[in-house]
Amino acid sequence: MENRKNTKILLANAYGPAEVLEFQDYELGELSAGFARIRVKAAGINPIDARRMTGEFKHAALPQTFGTEYSGEIIDVAANPQGFSIGDAVLGSGGAFTHATVIDVPIANLVRKPESISWEVAGTLAGVAQTAMTILDEIGPGKSLLIHGASGGVGSITVQLAKERGMDVVGTASSRNLAYLESLGATAVEYGEGLQGRLQEVHPEPFDIAVDMVGTEEATQASLATVKSDGVIATIAGKPTSSNRVVPIWVKRNPKNLQYVVDGVASGKFKWEVDRVFPFENAAEAYEKILKGHTRGKIALVF
Repeated sequence: MENRKNTKILLANAYGPAEVLEFQDYELGELSAGFARIRVKAAGINPIDARRMTGEFKHAALPQTFGTEYSGEIIDVAANPQGFSIGDAVLGSGGAFTHATVIDVPIANLVRKPESISWEVAGTLAGVAQTAMTILDEIGPGKSLLIHGASGGVGSITVQLAKERGMDVVGTASSRNLAYLESLGATAVEYGEGLQGRLQEVHPEPFDIAVDMVGTEEATQASLATVKSDGVIATIAGKPTSSNRVVPIWVKRNPKNLQYVVDGVASGKFKWEVDRVFPFENAAEAYEKILKGHTRGKIALVF
């Protein structure tokens, strides 16, 4: 009979480059009430995972475990009003880690995986979908939105959700991702020296709102120069900024918001791209890719 308690976890016992990552075999305890046990099929990597690995962002003691989103198959589940069963294909967020072969996650965070989307797409949606929806809820209404780092995972969904709400969206990205951004409905502008002038050229009127997804001083200064004096300037980068006008936004988990985006991706209403897929055993290479930036959509680990 299959041992449903054994898992292999990705962790780091020290801060540093991807070489600090290692795998550890671990036996899970009895499944807690309100949780489901998932055999992971795919899991997204977010920039915060790589920043925690390097020690730039610290919020827990060593050893560090990683991952906040996943897709997989239920292999054990407690009684639940949502009606999930062993064998169900699901996706979601939560739990102490998702970069592992078997994980325990809150049943309340589960969303059923549509048959029309792959495991790797499903495994990369939960974090970005809920973050993008949180951003739009927090910034409030506006006619124009500037997004710094718009071609990444959160940016890709935020652009499309904002366009759906009738906003005029301008996004910054590297030259590699400008055409991709345009395909999502944004006016694309290459970041780098002279950014402020290029933004004002494509959008002469001041923006109502700017959201920084990269955490650079360039993004802060460009926002201060191009957003209305009473407009909103926000960041999800989790880094200190040089201006108290920049307001941090932290994701709020909401399965209904996740379901909305999942349904949109499944139906083709929302475009979604997985930039690269790495086998779990090559996790170090995937984390190195994240640290280099220029990701289009998301990077996925597959199991």
